[in-house]
Amino acid sequence: MIPSIIIFAALFTAAFFVALPFYLRAESNVGKGPHEFKKAALLKITVSGICALCALLGFIIWGAEIECVRIFIPIALICSVVGDYFLQYIALDEKKFKVGILFFALTQVFLIVFLCLHHGVSWPEFAITAVFVGSIIALVTKQKWELGEAKIPLYVYVALLVFMASKAVLPLFGLTGISIPLILMAAGALLFVLSDTLLGFKYFSGGKESTSKLYLITYFFAILCIALSSLF
Repeated sequence: MIPSIIIFAALFTAAFFVALPFYLRAESNVGKGPHEFKKAALLKITVSGICALCALLGFIIWGAEIECVRIFIPIALICSVVGDYFLQYIALDEKKFKVGILFFALTQVFLIVFLCLHHGVSWPEFAITAVFVGSIIALVTKQKWELGEAKIPLYVYVALLVFMASKAVLPLFGLTGISIPLILMAAGALLFVLSDTLLGFKYFSGGKESTSKLYLITYFFAILCIALSSLF
């Protein structure tokens, strides 16, 4: 490993851990007025922005030493920053919620492009996606979740998310060996799935309020792992 990359990664990780508690505290106060809501939104995109900036600057500085296809990782994380802003309105504005879903779908698309270019395409990820999405549709139908007009966009997003996670995790079981980037990307993908699962239960099936911070924490650690995976 290049020591400068390790120092770079450590600095951005430290910035992440400094900013995250401020956001979580602000998120706990969003119901106290418009000022607190805007403060939470700003801090949210600050935390995700740290991860996106880490991946982007890392590619700019060391782009000649790493794969060019990794440019899709910072692009994906920039989309997630925009999505974070709009999803702050998840319970307040359905139109902004849909825009947020669109940008997170783009996040998954760019990650999928990177993973397919890096690892190729095989049938298992399609099979896993089909089974998982079918199970989600069955669960939503059985429990009568109220998804409204966002139902189809959410199903598409789930399919993209699961396909991305499958592409990220399956290489760990290949014959090429396990590396730090593979582990970080797989961890980030699984945390992404866990975060969105908790988010779905919270907002669409009357989940417990105690899951609020957990889905946020798992999401931010997901994008941190994905950002760091682009450096090594």
